[in-house]
Amino acid sequence: MKKTVFLFATALLSGCATNYVTQYYRDHTVGLSKAQLDQRLMPFSGTTQVYSTTDHLKDGASLAQRGFASIGESAFEGGVTVTEAQLKEQAAKVGADIVLYSSRYQGSSQAAVPIMQYNPGTISTTSSSGTANASAYGTGGSAYGSATYTGTSTTTSPGTFSTTMMPITINRYEYDATFWRKGRPSIFGVHPQALPDEMRKSLQRNTGALVKLVIDDSPAFRANVLAGDVVIALDDIPILSPQQLLDLLPRYAGKRTVVTVLRDRVERRIEVQLNANP
Repeated sequence: MKKTVFLFATALLSGCATNYVTQYYRDHTVGLSKAQLDQRLMPFSGTTQVYSTTDHLKDGASLAQRGFASIGESAFEGGVTVTEAQLKEQAAKVGADIVLYSSRYQGSSQAAVPIMQYNPGTISTTSSSGTANASAYGTGGSAYGSATYTGTSTTTSPGTFSTTMMPITINRYEYDATFWRKGRPSIFGVHPQALPDEMRKSLQRNTGALVKLVIDDSPAFRANVLAGDVVIALDDIPILSPQQLLDLLPRYAGKRTVVTVLRDRVERRIEVQLNANP
């Protein structure tokens, strides 16, 4: 994950004002009340850092380990332009402290764009010249004279319009942006998940909560709970599932309690000073 100063993409047509990041945004907090969000998330810092990534899973896990929570995502494909300003515009709307952004080239296609061209009319000039002679007769005698003349005339024909098909190359990209905000200190500080099938077969059990991730400087971190541990009891109450663990934690918030885990098939009892309920 690295800080990006400017983001590049290939545009189908320049000057497009549509913010596709906003158009395709999906809110991960749907269903949560404002009170629930305030309980789980810190207030928006007011500024957003944009980072480019080639691995959303890895860098997203790094942010979660630092205590950030994913609040939304925008993913789409096309030959459009995505700018840092557009990412920050959407981040300000949803209150995201960090945006992880990636673009992946999907190939190109050929197309043609009609261009109308004006063809000016033609201008033609005609010149003429010559000599004119005249004689006059009367009772008093006769007279004779001659004169020369020159002249030009200009004719302009009307212009015409023609249409030319201009070939263009459209480069298509897959875009993905995830939006993150700092979370409040959690009671325990782990991200639990159900035991995968392979682990169930290996441990010969269905129950428990696998610690997928430990948040830095959390109670679990300070008590040396590790990613990969399986929580099987909280204060001697058997843990059947990740959701049960999450539901039980508020009961012990702010207290010192014993968490029983399986690590390398060995049962360990770990004393943990839990945080107060945020």
